[in-house]
Amino acid sequence: MRQVLINDRSDRFDFSQSTVYTRKIFCVGAEAPMALLSLHINDIPEEGLSLDCQVEAEELTLSPTDAKVRDGFWLAADIARVGTGVTATGVLAGIFLRQCVRCLKDYEDSVRLPFAVEYRRQETPPIRRPKLSTGESRHEPQEPEEQLKQDVYLYVADQVDLATMLREQVILATPMQPLCDEACLGLCPDCGQDRNEGPCRCSEEYRSTPFTIMRGRGDHSSGASKA
Repeated sequence: MRQVLINDRSDRFDFSQSTVYTRKIFCVGAEAPMALLSLHINDIPEEGLSLDCQVEAEELTLSPTDAKVRDGFWLAADIARVGTGVTATGVLAGIFLRQCVRCLKDYEDSVRLPFAVEYRRQETPPIRRPKLSTGESRHEPQEPEEQLKQDVYLYVADQVDLATMLREQVILATPMQPLCDEACLGLCPDCGQDRNEGPCRCSEEYRSTPFTIMRGRGDHSSGASKA
């Protein structure tokens, strides 16, 4: 049974006994069930709610190809109701396990992901406009879906899903080309030695490249003409 500290209370709060934390079970074959973090809007008091808890990668439906993290994430968030909407601000922190694209070594990357998002109630599914034909005005009012910014999410059935938002934060923060260090020298393309550990015996002048072959032919031709 996991307990999470709620900062606006003096005692420990058990999420398993409240709708603040809802477990949605998904079973695929023999795989273990996963849990998704979900907030019911009625469980958010007028003064707001502060969360300070650990979140596992499985709860964000993160696969090993999405991100590898050591010992899960730590979430600190303030949740507040604003009219029919909900705001969530906080930080998701974790130690990511990455592989450098230059030297191919695994390294740890300590990351803090601040977020400030808004949840709006979705009363009805958004209506998509048909494509405009030639001659029609392109300055018509935008649909609510088109007006939404990247930090705005929709919720239905009074249930605010934090897992989807947090998962997006993690994926967007994942570098396309992870580097253990900006100054990483990488591997020698000839012998494969890690040049961060010291220079290799391969000479830049005699590397097997098309330019080296052409240069060698030029040297041979000049020697023959002198003879």
